[in-house]
Amino acid sequence: MIDLYKFGTIGPVSDPSPFCVKLEAYLKLAQIPYETRSGMKYLRASPKGKLPYISDEGKIVADSSFIISYLKEKYPVIPGDDLDNQQRATAHAFIKMIDENLYWTLVHARWGQEDNWLILKDIFFGSLPFPLKLFIPDMVRKNVLKGLKSHGIGRHSDAEIVEIACRDLQALSDYLGDKPWFFGDRPGTLDATAYGILSEMILLKTFTAPVFDKARLYENLVDFTNRFHAEYFADS
Repeated sequence: MIDLYKFGTIGPVSDPSPFCVKLEAYLKLAQIPYETRSGMKYLRASPKGKLPYISDEGKIVADSSFIISYLKEKYPVIPGDDLDNQQRATAHAFIKMIDENLYWTLVHARWGQEDNWLILKDIFFGSLPFPLKLFIPDMVRKNVLKGLKSHGIGRHSDAEIVEIACRDLQALSDYLGDKPWFFGDRPGTLDATAYGILSEMILLKTFTAPVFDKARLYENLVDFTNRFHAEYFADS
């Protein structure tokens, strides 16, 4: 049995981290039995200082991409990942776009926008004891915003960041088209990755931001997200 370490459910979404959601979505697609271990406390034991990570018969694997690669080597490939070379290349490019670009627009909306930060601060740090809650949250936020700037996306204006997100969302929408899943009638790793980020933007109403409003305008992405959620997470 695999133990999945993550933050925990937020609203209808299984985790505030799209990477945790992506990994859990993949586990469901692959029908791999797992149990969740939720909480900020598990960050201390993570080999990379981030969530998610897994424990599989004593073997610890961190980072959603490396975890999925590990699972693909150990367990049967899910039907939706039975792709030709061009399809695999396309899936890889879209996954990197989501993980390395669209993700940071989500981070900016949550950590950079003041009203969302106050909500996030309470979710992540509200249970900290005094006096840690006086300085730990702002210290973590400062590091996140520094990471945004180092990435490059934090150097843009709010409007430009929304424009960047819309380009990625448009690409996903155009490629999905009227298909139920990105490569036809069977969901794969790209679908799990897309659900991970889109569930945070479309299903989760805890935070408000222009980028989330824009995401909800793409009808096929909304339908895709609701479809994936209903099929794999509705009973979670």
